[in-house]
Amino acid sequence: MMRFTRRVAAACAVVMAGSLAGAGAARAQQEPIETGRFDIQFFRPSAAPRDLLVVQKSEVIGHLSPTLGVFLDLGFDPLVLFSVDTGQTIEAVSSRVQVTGLAGIGLFDWADLRLAVPFIPWQTSDNLFQLGTEGQVRAPVMGDMRVTGRVALPFFNRNGRYPTGPGMAISADLNLPTGDPLSFTGDGVVTGGVTLIADYRLDFGGVFPGSLVSVNAGMWLRPERQFAGVLLGNMATFGVAAELYVIQRLGISLIGEVYGYPRFEVLKDMPTQFADAAKHIPAEWLFAIRWQTQLGVTFTFGASFGAPCDFGVPSLRLVSGLTWQPLISREQEEINRILEGRRADPDDDGLIDTIDECPEDRGPPENRGCPDKDTDFDTIVDREDMCPALAQEGRGKGGCPVAFVQGDRIVILDKVHFATDKDIILDESKPVLEAVARVLITRPDIEFVRIEGHTDVRATDAYNLDLSQRRVNSVMLYMVEQGVAAERLQAKGYGHTTPLVDDAACDRPDEALDPKCLELTSLNRRVEFHIVRWDR
Repeated sequence: MMRFTRRVAAACAVVMAGSLAGAGAARAQQEPIETGRFDIQFFRPSAAPRDLLVVQKSEVIGHLSPTLGVFLDLGFDPLVLFSVDTGQTIEAVSSRVQVTGLAGIGLFDWADLRLAVPFIPWQTSDNLFQLGTEGQVRAPVMGDMRVTGRVALPFFNRNGRYPTGPGMAISADLNLPTGDPLSFTGDGVVTGGVTLIADYRLDFGGVFPGSLVSVNAGMWLRPERQFAGVLLGNMATFGVAAELYVIQRLGISLIGEVYGYPRFEVLKDMPTQFADAAKHIPAEWLFAIRWQTQLGVTFTFGASFGAPCDFGVPSLRLVSGLTWQPLISREQEEINRILEGRRADPDDDGLIDTIDECPEDRGPPENRGCPDKDTDFDTIVDREDMCPALAQEGRGKGGCPVAFVQGDRIVILDKVHFATDKDIILDESKPVLEAVARVLITRPDIEFVRIEGHTDVRATDAYNLDLSQRRVNSVMLYMVEQGVAAERLQAKGYGHTTPLVDDAACDRPDEALDPKCLELTSLNRRVEFHIVRWDR
């Protein structure tokens, strides 16, 4: 009897014919295993219109919403065998075209049912007399029909009301023996499996809105058979995929997937023969571009590249697909949410219509959708900067320096404090006066400033006038010491003649004042700098 293996690079062929074929033969001596052909199709698209081709998402189809679709794939070299005895290659399946019809319907917004009907209108091969049949592989021929049910798990069911965040679901497949094993389009018996789905959909208002990352893991229970010196049977399944919207306003996204079907027999060898066994995991890397429209139709075009060391994986697969869902359906609502959201909010800042004063430039809601600016480069954005044209420095507050010109005044952010009932300036207030002096020195256009002193209601009018005059005299003297010309300054005490607030009811010593009176008297005790004359 002739021995075969998958035609691959020399290193892979040795592994196949040696370690794995040997393992299968050893097991065959213990118990009889049927020799026969099998379904080599691993591109098994999902019928849900927004699934990531082979890798599924957790979002089920909307309640009683029908979906239809068709996928066409062309695979090159999905099954080319190498005869260990003769050194010749046999193209068991050299190329294949498969058309897969899809249909689905949602149930109660937490489950759905889907049907996939594969049909192979054309495939080519060598004469397969060495494999027991005369002539080429047969076509046209049906493949195994697949019925899939999916249930979204509680607490992880986005079901349209929660379009973002994590999701989880479980799906189960039942494969009916409608295909032809001799044509490598079916297993000849009922097979099935289960898959756990976990995914995460990104925020519609953030970067790459609507994009999705999904992970699938499960098993495919199949009959054990010997073929070409390799033991075939139950398989694990895995898939990782992502969809990224690159032109959101047009509904164009990019999809990347890797999915595979490692045989349990290979997985058993992984702990001891990892380097060899890992080579024999049939996997495909698929890349596609998808166009979702507001007409209920989605177009998909892509290509996949297969791992070269196992059965059923083509060297190249070209894929195209079309899916449809009603215009009034949850699937279309989700698509419209992405498309219309981009059109109404071209800068993706979450603000639309007239609320966004800068529709082409992203900005926070606090700035009505316009980008934040920092005119004075003091790290405080203009909308939060009380002095957007003046840099905050030192003891400044709210984006303003300690002292700055505003209208006809030099504003100070801290009060000038004196010793109680005295004209002695406290050390804590000297930096404030130094800041005022710097303003006057750097602003020669300010010709003359009146320094005004004010007191609270307590004490007599004569006492308050005298105290306020003595205090502003001290301020003027300190300013002159800082380099301000005396002829630019005037000191004027006003006592309690121009209070800011009414503190008439607060004529008591400090220790007898309630909090309200403490606040009122503090407001009235102040030093102000008024610009009297400008050089303009």
